[in-house]
Amino acid sequence: MNEHVLHALSAECARTGALLDSLTSDDWPRPTRCPPLTVFELAAHAYRGALRIAEMIDEGARDDEAEKSAITYFQYDANAEAPMIVKRAQEVAQTLHPGTMAGIWQSGWDAALAKAAPHMHVDPVFDTVFGRMHLSEYLKTRVVEVTIHAMDMRDGLNLAPDPTEPGLTVCCEVLRGLLGADVRPLGIDDVRFAETATGRATLDDAEREMLGPLAGLFPVLA
Repeated sequence: MNEHVLHALSAECARTGALLDSLTSDDWPRPTRCPPLTVFELAAHAYRGALRIAEMIDEGARDDEAEKSAITYFQYDANAEAPMIVKRAQEVAQTLHPGTMAGIWQSGWDAALAKAAPHMHVDPVFDTVFGRMHLSEYLKTRVVEVTIHAMDMRDGLNLAPDPTEPGLTVCCEVLRGLLGADVRPLGIDDVRFAETATGRATLDDAEREMLGPLAGLFPVLA
């Protein structure tokens, strides 16, 4: 039932790993649309998700009910959290090196996904930074993080967005949950929705007219 989430995360991590493996020494310090983070620091930030998965599984499941879903996980004060998110990303980056980032990325995510796989059929509850969550719901948040930040890194490298279909599907499911509406019938494709819903792009006049009152809810995640 939840295997599609694991598959989506695996696909997106593999696609991002291939991108990182293609980078040169000149690419890593490039700025991104997530200032002040560079391509390298953003990769380190997204890689931290693999460490979190491994850590929470090692700490063991909880008997308590889940407090958060993938949707409510992202309902936080972005302005208050942003400085700490940047600080943690830079701290992780300081422990890594661009020359080994691609290899560490792939081995770290492979290990985290292998650790998560046996639990997917039970879908236990674990502690996360924002409260207790079912494993599948937490993995959805990592799909969002890797999918969006891979697009951020590609933008910093002057490359077009290239998310995997499984990764983009799960990512947009979460973003639609945050919006409380499905904009696909209006003709907004998932890549455009992902970029506007996360504030990476601004709605144009035609989109605002199509969306009506919903336009005022963008971005739903920044």
